[in-house]
Amino acid sequence: MPARLLVGLIVLVGVILRFYAGTPLWLDEAISAALASEGLAELFEGLRHDGHPPFYYLLLMGWTKIFGGSDEAVRALSGVISVLSLVAAGFLLRKAEDRWTALMMVGVLASSPFAIRYATEVRMYALLVFLLLLGHGAFGFAWIEPTRRRLAGVVAVTTALIYTHYWSLFLLAVLGAGLVFLLLAKDLNNRKKARRLLLAMGLGALPFLLWLPTFFTQLAHTGTPWSPAPRPSVVAALALEAYGGGRGSEALLVAVLFIVLVSLGVWSRPFNGQVLVLGLTDLLWLRVAVGVGVATMGLGMTVSLLMGSAFQGRYAVFAFVPLVAAAGVGLARLPRHYGLAVLVALALLSGVSVARELSRDRTQLGEVAQLINQEGQPGDLVVFCPDQLAPAGNRLLGESFELLAYPTLDTGKTVNWSDYAKRNAATEVGEKADEILAMAGANHGIWLVWVDGYATFGSQCGQLHRALAEGSSESGRMINADGDRFYNSANLTRFGG
Repeated sequence: MPARLLVGLIVLVGVILRFYAGTPLWLDEAISAALASEGLAELFEGLRHDGHPPFYYLLLMGWTKIFGGSDEAVRALSGVISVLSLVAAGFLLRKAEDRWTALMMVGVLASSPFAIRYATEVRMYALLVFLLLLGHGAFGFAWIEPTRRRLAGVVAVTTALIYTHYWSLFLLAVLGAGLVFLLLAKDLNNRKKARRLLLAMGLGALPFLLWLPTFFTQLAHTGTPWSPAPRPSVVAALALEAYGGGRGSEALLVAVLFIVLVSLGVWSRPFNGQVLVLGLTDLLWLRVAVGVGVATMGLGMTVSLLMGSAFQGRYAVFAFVPLVAAAGVGLARLPRHYGLAVLVALALLSGVSVARELSRDRTQLGEVAQLINQEGQPGDLVVFCPDQLAPAGNRLLGESFELLAYPTLDTGKTVNWSDYAKRNAATEVGEKADEILAMAGANHGIWLVWVDGYATFGSQCGQLHRALAEGSSESGRMINADGDRFYNSANLTRFGG
């Protein structure tokens, strides 16, 4: 009973943290909220230029119609889904193993800085964790007994995954390859199961045909212009950083302890009441789950490298669920009082890592917008350079200002990623500065929210700053970019007529 109470406390703290984020929406979150605030036609058109499938945004659209579009409301969707993931994890592992193992896995998931981070973001990654949990359960149960009801679960989760994140295609490719290999097996029963699962996956993938025109448009024109292609060592480093909760010594310790527990779960088996760490686990389901997760990451990394697309630590979500299960098994293989003590240590380290990350605001636009709202005059121009600063600013600034996103000089509620690098490279900074100065005239001030260093822009924002200064009678730096305190930092300069 004390063990359950202690794990219950860890879960309670984890649930509370899933609904806390004391910072304005940053770029990706603001784009998600903006896309979901439009009608269906506008959403689908916006996604053509954004590079994502629509399922999460449709959920968010429905959610905001009920609960509103405030920062707290839009983030709460991910929080609720993440709590449901804890329930699903406990149920699924209880079906596969015993209650103690399920309790350990839930404790690891509840305290995970990775899970907590994306439970507080207006993005699809909390939904992905939930769907991947359901997917592991659906495929596992259907393999044990491929009834129509269980195969229907495979169909549903396949569709949902593809329509949530394109890396799901790598996961399905790995699963499909494994099932095709089983078609060659001598065991007729396994061949029959493999055929049924392949058919279910195929039926689940059929609805994606409706999205293919948009997918091919995105593939040809959007990509990931904000980051270069990854090396394998970069993929591993970013994944571990994400699992640990970000940068810093506490996050590193969380990642190390997590991987140690995963290794214990994967490379241990009971032997005469003792733990013998000499070979692969005796749990077939765990070997398959971890193998599929790692293979998915390997395939995704390889394709990203070949196509020149980016990798972010959050993409490691596709290995996260089986690794959390392995860590839970690793804890359960220890004597109970030792396993509980290690779980508490992991939870405490994770709590420190989460607290450290929460102390670093996701965007400096809150500080910038507060000053503009206080000192700006109606009709003033607020120019964001680059345009990736604009979506967050749009949510924070009053309607009395004219908002412009460089280089397109639209309002910048979202970012149009289509042919992004080409468009930015073709921009003439001096011409854009002249346009901005002409729009402001002699009666309105110009507030430039800017920072250099964004991919595809080079020093254009610094050049824009100098050009506006040359065309203005006065200028003054109001806020300096602080990359140590803010994930998305920005300078603020005011120019007078």
